[in-house]
Amino acid sequence: MGESQTPALDASELGDDDSVDPAPAPEAPLSAEEQAALGGFDGLVRAPVWNVPVSPSVTETTVGRAYLEWKARFFKTCGDGSVYVLKNDYTGSEQVASEGIAYGMLLSVGMGDKDTFDGLWDYYKSHRNGNGVMNWLQSVCGGQIDGNGASDADLDAAMALVLADSRWGGFTDDARNLVDAIGTNETEQCGNGQIVLKPGDAWGGCGGTVNPSYFSPAYYRRFALIQTERADFWNQFAGDTYQMLNGMQDQVDGLLPDWGFGDGRAEGGDRGQYGYEAVRSPWRIALDLAWSGNADARGFLQRMSQTVDSKGGITAMADDESFEDKRNSAFLGSLSLSGVSVSQAKFDAYVSEWRAYEDLDDQWYYQATLRVLFLMTAGGYLPAEY
Repeated sequence: MGESQTPALDASELGDDDSVDPAPAPEAPLSAEEQAALGGFDGLVRAPVWNVPVSPSVTETTVGRAYLEWKARFFKTCGDGSVYVLKNDYTGSEQVASEGIAYGMLLSVGMGDKDTFDGLWDYYKSHRNGNGVMNWLQSVCGGQIDGNGASDADLDAAMALVLADSRWGGFTDDARNLVDAIGTNETEQCGNGQIVLKPGDAWGGCGGTVNPSYFSPAYYRRFALIQTERADFWNQFAGDTYQMLNGMQDQVDGLLPDWGFGDGRAEGGDRGQYGYEAVRSPWRIALDLAWSGNADARGFLQRMSQTVDSKGGITAMADDESFEDKRNSAFLGSLSLSGVSVSQAKFDAYVSEWRAYEDLDDQWYYQATLRVLFLMTAGGYLPAEY
Protein backbone atom coordinates (compact mmCIF):
# COMPACT_ATOMS: atom_id res chain seq x y z
CA MET A 1 0.00 0.00 0.00
CA GLY A 2 2.16 2.85 -1.28
CA GLU A 3 1.97 6.44 -0.11
CA SER A 4 0.53 9.05 -2.48
CA GLN A 5 3.04 11.57 -3.73
CA THR A 6 0.54 14.41 -4.24
CA PRO A 7 2.08 17.38 -2.39
CA ALA A 8 0.28 19.60 0.10
CA LEU A 9 0.00 23.29 -0.57
CA ASP A 10 3.26 25.03 0.29
CA ALA A 11 3.07 26.98 3.53
CA SER A 12 4.56 30.02 1.83
CA GLU A 13 1.52 30.20 -0.40
CA LEU A 14 -0.76 30.55 2.59
CA GLY A 15 1.25 32.62 5.09
CA ASP A 16 1.76 32.11 8.83
CA ASP A 17 4.74 30.59 10.57
CA ASP A 18 3.56 28.51 13.50
CA SER A 19 5.84 25.79 14.85
CA VAL A 20 4.68 22.19 15.13
CA ASP A 21 4.55 21.07 18.75
CA PRO A 22 4.13 18.43 19.97
CA ALA A 23 4.38 15.54 17.49
CA PRO A 24 2.35 12.30 17.55
CA ALA A 25 4.19 9.09 18.33
CA PRO A 26 6.09 7.45 15.44
CA GLU A 27 3.86 5.21 13.37
CA ALA A 28 4.53 1.47 13.26
CA PRO A 29 4.60 -0.19 9.84
CA LEU A 30 1.52 -2.14 8.82
CA SER A 31 1.49 -5.73 10.01
CA ALA A 32 1.10 -8.56 7.51
CA GLU A 33 -2.48 -9.01 8.68
CA GLU A 34 -3.25 -5.31 8.18
CA GLN A 35 -1.63 -5.33 4.75
CA ALA A 36 -3.71 -8.33 3.75
CA ALA A 37 -6.95 -6.72 4.93
CA LEU A 38 -6.23 -3.42 3.20
CA GLY A 39 -5.12 -5.27 0.09
CA GLY A 40 -8.71 -6.43 -0.37
CA PHE A 41 -9.89 -2.85 -0.92
CA ASP A 42 -9.44 -0.51 -3.87
CA GLY A 43 -7.54 1.80 -1.52
CA LEU A 44 -7.40 5.45 -0.59
CA VAL A 45 -7.16 8.11 -3.29
CA ARG A 46 -5.52 11.46 -2.59
CA ALA A 47 -7.85 14.14 -4.00
CA PRO A 48 -6.52 15.56 -7.28
CA VAL A 49 -8.23 18.88 -6.53
CA TRP A 50 -7.89 19.94 -2.90
CA ASN A 51 -7.82 23.65 -2.11
CA VAL A 52 -6.38 23.39 1.40
CA PRO A 53 -3.26 21.92 3.04
CA VAL A 54 -3.02 18.23 3.81
CA SER A 55 -1.30 16.94 6.93
CA PRO A 56 1.96 15.13 6.04
CA SER A 57 1.65 13.15 9.27
CA VAL A 58 -1.68 11.64 8.18
CA THR A 59 -0.56 8.96 5.74
CA GLU A 60 -2.29 6.08 3.99
CA THR A 61 -1.00 3.90 6.83
CA THR A 62 -2.59 6.21 9.41
CA VAL A 63 -5.99 6.22 7.76
CA GLY A 64 -5.93 2.58 6.69
CA ARG A 65 -5.11 1.36 10.19
CA ALA A 66 -7.76 3.68 11.71
CA TYR A 67 -10.35 2.31 9.30
CA LEU A 68 -9.52 -1.30 10.13
CA GLU A 69 -9.75 -0.55 13.86
CA TRP A 70 -13.09 1.19 13.34
CA LYS A 71 -14.44 -1.67 11.26
CA ALA A 72 -13.35 -4.30 13.77
CA ARG A 73 -15.14 -2.48 16.58
CA PHE A 74 -18.32 -1.16 15.00
CA PHE A 75 -19.12 -2.94 11.73
CA LYS A 76 -21.36 -5.88 12.66
CA THR A 77 -23.34 -8.66 11.01
CA CYS A 78 -26.75 -10.09 11.93
CA GLY A 79 -27.72 -13.73 11.66
CA ASP A 80 -29.62 -13.03 8.45
CA GLY A 81 -26.48 -11.66 6.82
CA SER A 82 -27.46 -7.98 7.05
CA VAL A 83 -24.78 -5.58 8.30
CA TYR A 84 -24.85 -2.39 10.32
CA VAL A 85 -22.73 0.08 12.28
CA LEU A 86 -23.09 -0.32 16.04
CA LYS A 87 -23.89 2.87 17.93
CA ASN A 88 -22.69 2.35 21.50
CA ASP A 89 -22.11 4.99 24.15
CA TYR A 90 -21.16 5.48 27.77
CA THR A 91 -24.72 4.68 28.93
CA GLY A 92 -24.36 1.08 27.78
CA SER A 93 -27.00 1.43 25.07
CA GLU A 94 -26.44 -0.35 21.75
CA GLN A 95 -28.49 0.71 18.76
CA VAL A 96 -28.26 1.41 15.05
CA ALA A 97 -28.62 5.03 13.94
CA SER A 98 -28.95 6.23 10.36
CA GLU A 99 -25.98 8.54 10.97
CA GLY A 100 -23.77 5.52 11.64
CA ILE A 101 -24.91 3.77 8.48
CA ALA A 102 -24.15 6.93 6.48
CA TYR A 103 -20.78 7.53 8.15
CA GLY A 104 -19.89 3.94 7.31
CA MET A 105 -20.89 4.52 3.68
CA LEU A 106 -18.60 7.56 3.45
CA LEU A 107 -15.71 5.71 5.09
CA SER A 108 -16.06 2.58 2.98
CA VAL A 109 -16.30 4.43 -0.33
CA GLY A 110 -13.25 6.48 0.69
CA MET A 111 -11.38 3.28 1.52
CA GLY A 112 -12.57 1.50 -1.61
CA ASP A 113 -14.26 -1.19 0.50
CA LYS A 114 -17.17 -1.95 -1.82
CA ASP A 115 -18.55 -5.00 -0.01
CA THR A 116 -19.00 -2.96 3.16
CA PHE A 117 -20.50 -0.08 1.21
CA ASP A 118 -22.99 -2.35 -0.53
CA GLY A 119 -24.05 -3.95 2.74
CA LEU A 120 -24.61 -0.62 4.47
CA TRP A 121 -26.54 0.80 1.53
CA ASP A 122 -28.74 -2.31 1.56
CA TYR A 123 -29.41 -1.67 5.26
CA TYR A 124 -30.31 1.96 4.58
CA LYS A 125 -32.68 0.98 1.74
CA SER A 126 -34.44 -1.69 3.79
CA HIS A 127 -35.25 0.82 6.56
CA ARG A 128 -36.62 3.73 4.50
CA ASN A 129 -39.95 5.44 5.07
CA GLY A 130 -42.46 6.73 2.53
CA ASN A 131 -40.37 9.83 1.85
CA GLY A 132 -37.44 7.72 0.72
CA VAL A 133 -35.19 8.44 3.72
CA MET A 134 -34.12 6.03 6.47
CA ASN A 135 -36.04 5.84 9.73
CA TRP A 136 -33.31 7.07 11.98
CA LEU A 137 -33.12 4.66 14.96
CA GLN A 138 -33.24 0.87 14.96
CA SER A 139 -32.63 -1.95 17.38
CA VAL A 140 -29.54 -4.08 16.81
CA CYS A 141 -30.75 -6.86 14.50
CA GLY A 142 -34.29 -5.99 15.57
CA GLY A 143 -37.11 -3.57 14.88
CA GLN A 144 -37.52 0.15 14.60
CA ILE A 145 -37.15 2.30 17.71
CA ASP A 146 -37.95 5.71 16.23
CA GLY A 147 -39.15 6.76 12.80
CA ASN A 148 -38.63 9.60 10.33
CA GLY A 149 -35.44 10.79 8.72
CA ALA A 150 -32.45 12.64 10.18
CA SER A 151 -31.14 14.99 7.52
CA ASP A 152 -27.48 14.74 8.48
CA ALA A 153 -27.54 10.99 7.85
CA ASP A 154 -29.52 11.35 4.66
CA LEU A 155 -27.11 13.98 3.34
CA ASP A 156 -24.07 11.84 4.17
CA ALA A 157 -25.66 8.78 2.57
CA ALA A 158 -26.54 10.77 -0.57
CA MET A 159 -22.99 12.14 -0.85
CA ALA A 160 -21.60 8.64 -0.34
CA LEU A 161 -23.76 7.45 -3.23
CA VAL A 162 -22.49 10.27 -5.44
CA LEU A 163 -18.92 9.24 -4.60
CA ALA A 164 -19.69 5.56 -5.09
CA ASP A 165 -21.13 6.26 -8.51
CA SER A 166 -18.01 8.23 -9.38
CA ARG A 167 -15.72 5.47 -8.10
CA TRP A 168 -17.51 2.30 -9.17
CA GLY A 169 -20.52 3.27 -11.26
CA GLY A 170 -24.00 1.83 -10.89
CA PHE A 171 -25.39 4.25 -8.28
CA THR A 172 -26.63 7.09 -10.50
CA ASP A 173 -30.35 6.49 -9.93
CA ASP A 174 -29.90 5.81 -6.22
CA ALA A 175 -27.99 9.06 -5.78
CA ARG A 176 -30.48 11.12 -7.79
CA ASN A 177 -33.45 9.65 -5.92
CA LEU A 178 -32.01 10.32 -2.48
CA VAL A 179 -30.89 13.84 -3.44
CA ASP A 180 -34.44 14.50 -4.65
CA ALA A 181 -35.96 13.09 -1.44
CA ILE A 182 -33.78 15.39 0.67
CA GLY A 183 -34.51 18.48 -1.39
CA THR A 184 -38.24 17.76 -1.35
CA ASN A 185 -38.76 16.64 2.24
CA GLU A 186 -35.90 18.01 4.37
CA THR A 187 -35.59 21.62 3.25
CA GLU A 188 -37.88 24.61 3.57
CA GLN A 189 -37.96 28.01 1.90
CA CYS A 190 -38.81 30.69 4.43
CA GLY A 191 -40.87 33.82 3.93
CA ASN A 192 -37.75 35.88 3.25
CA GLY A 193 -36.75 33.48 0.47
CA GLN A 194 -33.95 31.83 2.46
CA ILE A 195 -33.66 28.05 2.18
CA VAL A 196 -32.99 26.20 5.44
CA LEU A 197 -32.26 22.58 6.24
CA LYS A 198 -34.78 20.87 8.50
CA PRO A 199 -33.35 18.39 11.02
CA GLY A 200 -35.44 15.70 9.39
CA ASP A 201 -38.38 15.07 7.12
CA ALA A 202 -40.98 15.55 9.87
CA TRP A 203 -39.93 18.53 11.98
CA GLY A 204 -38.06 21.82 12.33
CA GLY A 205 -37.29 24.42 9.70
CA CYS A 206 -38.10 28.10 9.27
CA GLY A 207 -40.39 28.41 12.27
CA GLY A 208 -38.73 25.74 14.38
CA THR A 209 -35.46 24.08 15.23
CA VAL A 210 -32.38 23.63 13.05
CA ASN A 211 -29.10 21.86 13.65
CA PRO A 212 -26.16 23.79 12.13
CA SER A 213 -23.89 20.73 12.32
CA TYR A 214 -26.10 19.10 9.69
CA PHE A 215 -25.53 21.94 7.18
CA SER A 216 -23.47 20.58 4.26
CA PRO A 217 -22.82 23.24 1.59
CA ALA A 218 -20.05 21.14 0.02
CA TYR A 219 -22.65 18.50 -0.76
CA TYR A 220 -25.19 20.98 -2.09
CA ARG A 221 -22.72 22.14 -4.73
CA ARG A 222 -22.21 18.52 -5.81
CA PHE A 223 -25.97 17.85 -5.80
CA ALA A 224 -26.42 20.76 -8.21
CA LEU A 225 -24.37 18.73 -10.70
CA ILE A 226 -26.48 15.63 -10.07
CA GLN A 227 -29.93 17.20 -10.09
CA THR A 228 -29.26 19.73 -12.81
CA GLU A 229 -32.91 20.73 -13.15
CA ARG A 230 -32.67 22.10 -9.58
CA ALA A 231 -29.13 23.44 -9.76
CA ASP A 232 -30.27 26.97 -8.91
CA PHE A 233 -31.97 25.65 -5.77
CA TRP A 234 -28.91 23.77 -4.54
CA ASN A 235 -26.51 26.60 -5.28
CA GLN A 236 -28.74 29.12 -3.51
CA PHE A 237 -29.01 26.68 -0.61
CA ALA A 238 -25.22 26.65 -0.25
CA GLY A 239 -25.09 30.45 -0.12
CA ASP A 240 -28.03 30.77 2.27
CA THR A 241 -26.40 28.25 4.59
CA TYR A 242 -23.46 30.56 5.25
CA GLN A 243 -25.75 33.44 6.17
CA MET A 244 -27.15 31.31 8.99
CA LEU A 245 -23.81 29.79 9.98
CA ASN A 246 -22.06 33.16 10.20
CA GLY A 247 -24.86 34.64 12.27
CA MET A 248 -24.83 31.75 14.72
CA GLN A 249 -21.03 31.77 14.88
CA ASP A 250 -21.12 35.39 16.02
CA GLN A 251 -23.39 34.35 18.91
CA VAL A 252 -21.05 31.59 20.17
CA ASP A 253 -17.65 33.33 20.19
CA GLY A 254 -16.51 32.03 16.83
CA LEU A 255 -17.68 28.45 17.34
CA LEU A 256 -21.22 27.12 16.78
CA PRO A 257 -24.16 26.03 18.91
CA ASP A 258 -25.42 22.47 18.94
CA TRP A 259 -28.90 23.68 18.04
CA GLY A 260 -30.53 26.85 16.79
CA PHE A 261 -33.69 28.20 15.24
CA GLY A 262 -34.76 28.77 11.67
CA ASP A 263 -34.73 32.52 12.21
CA GLY A 264 -30.97 32.39 12.81
CA ARG A 265 -30.84 32.44 16.61
CA ALA A 266 -28.63 30.07 18.56
CA GLU A 267 -30.43 28.17 21.30
CA GLY A 268 -29.71 29.05 24.91
CA GLY A 269 -28.29 26.89 27.68
CA ASP A 270 -26.29 23.75 26.98
CA ARG A 271 -27.83 23.34 23.53
CA GLY A 272 -26.43 26.71 22.58
CA GLN A 273 -22.82 25.67 23.22
CA TYR A 274 -20.16 23.96 21.12
CA GLY A 275 -21.05 20.43 22.10
CA TYR A 276 -21.23 16.94 20.69
CA GLU A 277 -23.54 18.01 17.85
CA ALA A 278 -21.60 21.07 16.71
CA VAL A 279 -18.27 19.27 16.36
CA ARG A 280 -19.24 18.04 12.91
CA SER A 281 -19.54 21.52 11.45
CA PRO A 282 -15.81 22.30 10.92
CA TRP A 283 -15.46 19.00 9.06
CA ARG A 284 -18.39 19.78 6.78
CA ILE A 285 -17.13 23.30 6.09
CA ALA A 286 -13.54 22.12 5.59
CA LEU A 287 -14.84 19.84 2.84
CA ASP A 288 -16.50 22.81 1.16
CA LEU A 289 -13.26 24.78 1.27
CA ALA A 290 -11.23 21.79 0.06
CA TRP A 291 -13.60 20.93 -2.78
CA SER A 292 -14.62 24.39 -3.97
CA GLY A 293 -12.23 26.93 -2.45
CA ASN A 294 -15.29 28.87 -1.29
CA ALA A 295 -14.49 32.21 0.39
CA ASP A 296 -17.36 31.90 2.89
CA ALA A 297 -16.00 28.53 4.01
CA ARG A 298 -12.55 30.01 4.48
CA GLY A 299 -13.88 32.95 6.50
CA PHE A 300 -15.96 30.68 8.75
CA LEU A 301 -12.99 28.44 9.55
CA GLN A 302 -10.59 31.36 10.01
CA ARG A 303 -12.95 32.83 12.60
CA MET A 304 -12.97 29.47 14.39
CA SER A 305 -9.18 29.25 14.27
CA GLN A 306 -8.95 32.70 15.86
CA THR A 307 -11.06 31.41 18.74
CA VAL A 308 -8.82 28.35 19.14
CA ASP A 309 -5.72 30.56 19.21
CA SER A 310 -7.30 32.99 21.65
CA LYS A 311 -7.68 30.07 24.07
CA GLY A 312 -4.04 29.00 23.69
CA GLY A 313 -4.41 26.33 21.00
CA ILE A 314 -5.73 22.77 20.85
CA THR A 315 -3.82 21.40 23.83
CA ALA A 316 -4.65 24.34 26.07
CA MET A 317 -8.36 24.07 25.21
CA ALA A 318 -8.32 20.34 25.98
CA ASP A 319 -6.49 20.86 29.27
CA ASP A 320 -9.07 23.35 30.50
CA GLU A 321 -11.39 21.82 33.10
CA SER A 322 -14.43 22.72 30.98
CA PHE A 323 -13.16 20.13 28.46
CA GLU A 324 -13.07 17.28 30.97
CA ASP A 325 -15.67 15.21 29.05
CA LYS A 326 -14.52 16.40 25.61
CA ARG A 327 -10.92 15.17 25.41
CA ASN A 328 -11.48 13.09 22.33
CA SER A 329 -11.17 13.28 18.56
CA ALA A 330 -14.73 14.52 18.11
CA PHE A 331 -13.65 17.82 19.67
CA LEU A 332 -9.90 18.05 19.13
CA GLY A 333 -10.02 16.73 15.58
CA SER A 334 -12.90 19.02 14.76
CA LEU A 335 -11.12 22.12 16.04
CA SER A 336 -7.93 21.04 14.25
CA LEU A 337 -9.64 21.15 10.87
CA SER A 338 -10.17 24.90 11.24
CA GLY A 339 -6.43 25.27 10.61
CA VAL A 340 -6.80 24.40 6.92
CA SER A 341 -8.12 27.92 6.36
CA VAL A 342 -4.96 29.61 7.67
CA SER A 343 -1.75 27.90 6.55
CA GLN A 344 0.12 24.63 6.24
CA ALA A 345 2.07 25.40 9.40
CA LYS A 346 -1.04 26.22 11.41
CA PHE A 347 -2.79 23.07 10.26
CA ASP A 348 0.25 20.91 11.00
CA ALA A 349 0.46 22.36 14.50
CA TYR A 350 -3.22 21.73 15.21
CA VAL A 351 -3.18 18.16 13.88
CA SER A 352 -0.02 17.35 15.84
CA GLU A 353 -1.56 18.63 19.06
CA TRP A 354 -4.75 16.66 18.45
CA ARG A 355 -3.03 13.37 17.68
CA ALA A 356 -0.40 13.72 20.42
CA TYR A 357 -2.85 14.60 23.20
CA GLU A 358 -2.11 12.24 26.11
CA ASP A 359 -5.62 11.63 27.41
CA LEU A 360 -7.43 11.22 24.08
CA ASP A 361 -10.50 9.06 24.72
CA ASP A 362 -12.02 7.63 21.55
CA GLN A 363 -13.53 4.46 22.99
CA TRP A 364 -17.15 5.16 21.99
CA TYR A 365 -18.70 4.88 18.54
CA TYR A 366 -19.25 8.59 17.89
CA GLN A 367 -15.78 9.80 18.80
CA ALA A 368 -14.10 6.84 17.11
CA THR A 369 -16.09 7.22 13.89
CA LEU A 370 -15.53 10.95 13.59
CA ARG A 371 -11.82 10.32 14.22
CA VAL A 372 -11.54 8.30 11.00
CA LEU A 373 -13.59 10.81 8.98
CA PHE A 374 -11.46 13.69 10.28
CA LEU A 375 -8.23 11.82 9.56
CA MET A 376 -9.41 11.01 6.04
CA THR A 377 -10.13 14.70 5.51
CA ALA A 378 -6.89 15.89 7.12
CA GLY A 379 -4.92 13.68 4.76
CA GLY A 380 -6.84 14.80 1.66
CA TYR A 381 -8.26 11.30 1.13
CA LEU A 382 -11.91 12.31 0.62
CA PRO A 383 -12.11 13.66 -2.95
CA ALA A 384 -15.21 15.30 -4.39
CA GLU A 385 -15.08 12.80 -7.24
CA TYR A 386 -12.98 9.88 -8.44
